[in-house]
Amino acid sequence: MLNLGVYLLFFEYFFLLSLLFICFYFTFVSFYPTLINLLLFRLLLGFIVTAFLILGCLFTTAFFSYLETYTVNPLELVLDSSLAGFCYLYAWPFIYIYVFISLVTLLICFAYNRAELLTFQFYLIIIFITGSLLFYVNSLFMFFISYEAFLLPSFLVLYNFAKTRKAVEAAFLMFFWTQLGAVFLIFNFQYVFFLSGTSTFNELSFVLYSPLEAHFLFWTVLVGFGVKFPIWPFYDWLPKAHVEASTNFSIFLSGVLVKFAFFGFLRYFLALGLDLTSWFVYPILIVGFLDASSKVYYQLDLKKLIAYSTVIEMHWLLFAVLNGSSFFWISGFAMMISHALVSANFFLLIDSITRRFKTRLISEIAGVFYITPKLHFIILLMLILFLGFPGSLLFVSEFLFFSALLEFSFGFFLLIFFIAYFAVPVCFFRSWFLLLFGLPSTRFFTAPTAQLTDLSGFESLLLGVIILLLFWFGLSFQFFI
Repeated sequence: MLNLGVYLLFFEYFFLLSLLFICFYFTFVSFYPTLINLLLFRLLLGFIVTAFLILGCLFTTAFFSYLETYTVNPLELVLDSSLAGFCYLYAWPFIYIYVFISLVTLLICFAYNRAELLTFQFYLIIIFITGSLLFYVNSLFMFFISYEAFLLPSFLVLYNFAKTRKAVEAAFLMFFWTQLGAVFLIFNFQYVFFLSGTSTFNELSFVLYSPLEAHFLFWTVLVGFGVKFPIWPFYDWLPKAHVEASTNFSIFLSGVLVKFAFFGFLRYFLALGLDLTSWFVYPILIVGFLDASSKVYYQLDLKKLIAYSTVIEMHWLLFAVLNGSSFFWISGFAMMISHALVSANFFLLIDSITRRFKTRLISEIAGVFYITPKLHFIILLMLILFLGFPGSLLFVSEFLFFSALLEFSFGFFLLIFFIAYFAVPVCFFRSWFLLLFGLPSTRFFTAPTAQLTDLSGFESLLLGVIILLLFWFGLSFQFFI
């Protein structure tokens, strides 16, 4: 009988391959709208690909059944019930994020960057395969290979679609920073193998470490994974990558790649069984909070605002996980899902602003309230949700987090409450309010910008669906516990 982890993997492959086939089909139709003689070819192609998907799913099921029956496992995938339970418990929020964000990015790419769609789909498949291995491999070696394989398609998306020299520099900056983290992970994995004599996850939890060894392992894990989260002081590459990336990749980078890096940290950290109450890490997280919040204040590029909010959220999430409390963990997973949706909506709004005003700089945009009322309303609604409007998933995550933090330490409660509800909103809202309610320039009322249009039906529908999901997830949060 197949275990739960195998069914989950089966579902992921079937869903994503079907989704990519649909996008490929519509792309093909859009490129050849007048070639009627290709109708039979399209039908034949659809039949072949559909048959391939069905046979591929059956082969995947039979393959995993064979591995379970005869215990032949060359990739050392998770096949035992304990690790399958781990994948089910902790992987589902990441699966939700991945499926939805992938769908959003493909829709945006199909609507506005159709020339990049096929290439982006190819990179998406690579990310999906490596992500599946990251969830289910039981070997440290395969875990490291699948984790670092995320870098290759991410780098290629940013590099191949680069239109300026700064975009190329941002791609290489992301590459070298993440390779720095890989060096620390290699040292950590080799040291763990030297101490334990094993390279499988289900045996690492039985190994005991001395205090010095535990501190060394903890810091190498934190730096190795923290470069990709990213956390202070390693997050300099993320704002630059967001600025130079296309909208679909910015959504995918913030909503999926960063979250998968966090899952890698979470899975390996729990397998090591290190002390979760590491007080010496909290000052670093507080410094990261304050540093990212201060940089939000003077930013002119709208994408950098969202990039630094991602940095703040990852520090917040790491603080919740390192504490070890179940309330903190639940709030962390809720925060992770809500941030993926909120950041996706903000990047969609920035893309709408850029296509209308031909710039993302706050110093050159003002008076959105007077020029595009629908766009102003959605931005204002997202700012309210950013603060944690009651009923939304952000409100649930923040309520659980601060309830647990109040029991943990009253001093930390006051400090983080001040940062979250005073420092960050003041810096973040200042830029958006200048954009919304500033005095618009006269050039917006003269040709060619005089014909500025408000949000289209497609944009309004996509933004509205994400907002409804935030409220639905918040009101039915028991579904994720």
